[in-house]
Amino acid sequence: MHVVVPPLWVRYHPRVTRARALLFTLVLIGTVSAAISTGCHAPTVQEAEQKGDVAFLDEASSGDAVAALGRLADTNPAARAALAKRAESDMNVYLAAWAATLRGAPWGAEMLRQGLADPARAGLAASALPRRDIRVAPFVTDLEQSMVRLSSSLQGAVIAAVLSSIGPSAHAAVERRLVDPHTRGAMCQGLSSPDASGDAKSTLLAVPSEARDNASCVSTVTALAKTDEVVLGWLATAAEPGLLSVAAKGDLPCPRLTTVWQRALAERPKETYGALAVPLSFALKRCAHELDPALSALLFQAPAARACIVQAIDPIGAETTELKETCKTLPLATRGGDNRTRERAQDTIENACKNVRQ
Repeated sequence: MHVVVPPLWVRYHPRVTRARALLFTLVLIGTVSAAISTGCHAPTVQEAEQKGDVAFLDEASSGDAVAALGRLADTNPAARAALAKRAESDMNVYLAAWAATLRGAPWGAEMLRQGLADPARAGLAASALPRRDIRVAPFVTDLEQSMVRLSSSLQGAVIAAVLSSIGPSAHAAVERRLVDPHTRGAMCQGLSSPDASGDAKSTLLAVPSEARDNASCVSTVTALAKTDEVVLGWLATAAEPGLLSVAAKGDLPCPRLTTVWQRALAERPKETYGALAVPLSFALKRCAHELDPALSALLFQAPAARACIVQAIDPIGAETTELKETCKTLPLATRGGDNRTRERAQDTIENACKNVRQ
């Protein structure tokens, strides 16, 4: 058994009885114990949420704390006010707002729309929205209007990435942003996102060529052609010659570039071949070795393509030394056809093909 000893000044004060001294000491010990207990146990986020402690959660500032504020905000105006104060710089607020939207709490959608409507925080609000989620469809109009306000800024590209990921529900909005020269660049940057939907990418290929007249659009198409068979096929059979030139001079792997030209010179209308000679010449500068067997076969199988191939080969170009198979079938281009093609083919045979590596 512990004996409580009162402080010295209590024990020896002339007017303090022994009983009063003991009572004073017990009160003092209880007060100190309570203070120690309180100081050693800070409430958790869960406990604060259960108690509705908005101030504690607001000060905590962590993602979990803001999420808890969001749940309280469904019924607690003070929690909504705390979130509104943080909305200018804390993406966790918009993550909480999206969670509220999924719960059907009206404040969530309202806060997301307010964020998207404010150019200073539209990027934050958009970044909180999930990609490839049809539940984002109700925000298509808000996202599109936000893009218009932000034009070609970096935030515009962030918003475009969300818009391009939604799918058919956003088809018309994606098309409008591509047609509009002010938002075209941002929209094409958004389409380069790995989350872009097939519908959005198809829209990029389907719009008129002038709606792709932007460096970001050209870059996106050529990047997609590296891995996407549909885009590669479109590049071969329907893309404007300027895009073929960019792909030829860029970093599209030579085997895929070869596939492009195999299909282009076999499937495109013959009247378009005249515009393909320059892009093909660029391709030969970089990928002559890989293109050689394909061009040799085309000279034999596709007589209509002979003029284009002959015009694309530089009779004095160093790359011609890689055209071993093509030089074997090039004499076919000296028979028939127009005089210009026959003469250039003969010139190539006499000056370039003799230097072909064996």
